Amino acid sequence: MQAAYLFGPRDLRLVERELPPLRPRDIRVGVEYSGLCGTELHLYTGMVFGQPATGPQPMGHEFSGTVVEIGPEVTALHVGDRVTAIPGGPCYQCQLCRIGRPSMCPNRVSLRSGAWAPEIVLPAQIAWRIPDDVSDRAAALTEPLACAVRAVDRSEMRSGDRVCVVGGGPIGLLIASVVKASGARTLIVSEPRPFRRELAHRLGADVVVDPTAEDLATVVRGATDGMGCDVVFEAVGHPATVETAIALAAPGGTVMIAGVADRDHVARFKPQELFFKELTIRGTKGVTWGVDRALRWLGKLDLEPIITHTLPLSEAQAAVELALSGEAGKVYLRP
Repeated sequence: MQAAYLFGPRDLRLVERELPPLRPRDIRVGVEYSGLCGTELHLYTGMVFGQPATGPQPMGHEFSGTVVEIGPEVTALHVGDRVTAIPGGPCYQCQLCRIGRPSMCPNRVSLRSGAWAPEIVLPAQIAWRIPDDVSDRAAALTEPLACAVRAVDRSEMRSGDRVCVVGGGPIGLLIASVVKASGARTLIVSEPRPFRRELAHRLGADVVVDPTAEDLATVVRGATDGMGCDVVFEAVGHPATVETAIALAAPGGTVMIAGVADRDHVARFKPQELFFKELTIRGTKGVTWGVDRALRWLGKLDLEPIITHTLPLSEAQAAVELALSGEAGKVYLRP
């Protein structure tokens, strides 16, 4: 079958690949929809936030599909089940797993092939059955929505809070959707691209700001009685937006770093500002316990506006370039 592999920066190719054979606890899934994640865009452009790849790597980890084969030891899933998955799961045996930090697990169980392909093989333990009230199209948002749920959880946002999301890309928009549904009093989204600002409006943002044309800090103060935001989510992954997020937080506020920065990036801030404002700064990584609730949210939230383009697998490179342009929300491939 044909599958999309990345051979180097901006070198994405469709190649003929055989799926790995099923192990006893694996499943094979026919892919219906596969989303483009910011992680894959980073890899495509050559941004290194982890260890550099040692060879061509399969692409795609956000997907929905139908089980077409199961290993002999798989009991919780059956052929014909509609499923989605997370890209990797914890071992539940190491010290970090045992103390309740599975997102930090060094022995993660991962997908065995990429979802930018007609079929994918993965361990059954990281697959989730799709509820009947969730479409295949919506279900492909499960993993990024679970990341958004996790980010909001870690922020300890309360109903009635004033919240700002810095960055209106797909993950920022998903965070904004969860924040709005969770009872934020005021939701502000900062995004320079007009297309994505309109998406933020459609998803319920109370104030949408173009930070290249307006002074974001002034807008935030005006929308929060001069206090700043109780919670600020940074969803870009750049030192400048991290610094902006810290400046926007109200006294006693929380800054959540949800964007993935280059490992060489360095942000600067004034320690005295953290001291006098008693700020909390937290990072968020992965889905942890967010998948089950993400699947429940998908049955209730209308996230269709986020999914703006669906292209065939043959146009994978065009899909990536479209996502990078900022003139799109969530881009899907239909293998």
